[in-house]
Amino acid sequence: MNKYWIVTSQVYRKNLKSGSWLSLVLSPLILLAIVIGIGWYFGQNSQPAQVAVVTDNPVIAQALKKTNDADIHYQHLSATQAKKKLTNESLTGILTIKTQPTISAKYIELANAETSADLSKMRTALSSLKTSQTASQLKLTPAQLQALITPAKMQKKTVSIENGKQVAKSNSTSTANYAFATGLTIFIMLIITVYGQMLAQEIATEKGSRIMEILLSSVSAATQFFAKLTAILLLLVTQLAIYAVAGGLSWTWLKHQSFVKEILPSVDLSVLWSTTSLIAILFFIIGTMTFAVLAALLGSLVANQEQVNTAVMPISLLALAGYFLSIMAQAGDSMLIKVFSYIPFINVELMPVRLALQHTTLLAAGISLAIAVIFLIAFTFMVVKVYQTNVLVYSEAGVIKAMRQSFRIWQAERKNQKD
Repeated sequence: MNKYWIVTSQVYRKNLKSGSWLSLVLSPLILLAIVIGIGWYFGQNSQPAQVAVVTDNPVIAQALKKTNDADIHYQHLSATQAKKKLTNESLTGILTIKTQPTISAKYIELANAETSADLSKMRTALSSLKTSQTASQLKLTPAQLQALITPAKMQKKTVSIENGKQVAKSNSTSTANYAFATGLTIFIMLIITVYGQMLAQEIATEKGSRIMEILLSSVSAATQFFAKLTAILLLLVTQLAIYAVAGGLSWTWLKHQSFVKEILPSVDLSVLWSTTSLIAILFFIIGTMTFAVLAALLGSLVANQEQVNTAVMPISLLALAGYFLSIMAQAGDSMLIKVFSYIPFINVELMPVRLALQHTTLLAAGISLAIAVIFLIAFTFMVVKVYQTNVLVYSEAGVIKAMRQSFRIWQAERKNQKD
């Protein structure tokens, strides 16, 4: 056991200081910091568009001024005053309004203005004024006008099917689940690919430098195998812990920012601490370990570092297959998606997304998770045997031939043991 932890510690500390792992951990944090910084900067420095209203009807101008908000600020000016201010670049644009025979407008905007006016809001305000003018001409009462412009009522209800029954879900929950599923898909694909390549590179480096022969004289192949898997898992836990601490510290500041306060009421974040998240984390851990075991197998089949990129191609292909199927799952839950959500390697990416999108039940996700766990145990047992056989085999013939050679050696050893 002491040798096991020595190998685990050595692999963990070596990769913890490596540039590839540090860039993997820091890149998302730096990118997120840049995005938050940009949002905060524009939130602090954004000014409403200054629009001059040129019209011969003061009532129109006053009605527009009542609609002033954080995006557009109207001010009633004469044509001469507006032109002078626009020349001095103290206006965003000039809105010239004619009231006869009906309300019509022309808007001139400064090309290099610091802010741009939201034309959709401007059209909405003018359309409302035109509607009021038309109603006055038709001698409609306020009640009649209100009845005319009131839109038809339509309610949207989001449901999911659980145990053959409809269960209501909030619309904001559906949006949050979609965003969660998208982010989860990308994160799982990146992690399993990067950590798989890291472990394969670790084994290939030791084989290529012939260090493996020295290590095996004091530590068994099985001990090394499980120690390296443990080190990779500890690296993953360290990365997640860093993200948790960084997220917690960031949130203490973000929740007090105005641009975040505006978004939060319309977003349902309950998915982040729900059963869905717990199952997604379990799939994430099982998936990472499954791909790590595959990486160890592939890494043991190469003779040197130069063959690693070719050897780990199955990891990239399986990760991409799960990714694209997860993207397809966001468009609809076809039979193909349902079947692949139970297949090892693919299900660790696909099933959490289906669950987040409420396309499946907790029972189905639990069955898929059980399949993933059973497969991981059986696959690990098989790979350990192959690893023990092949870790000192140096074949330049390629991964497939090396695997065949390893299988023949394993069969011969079993036959000798029986004899």
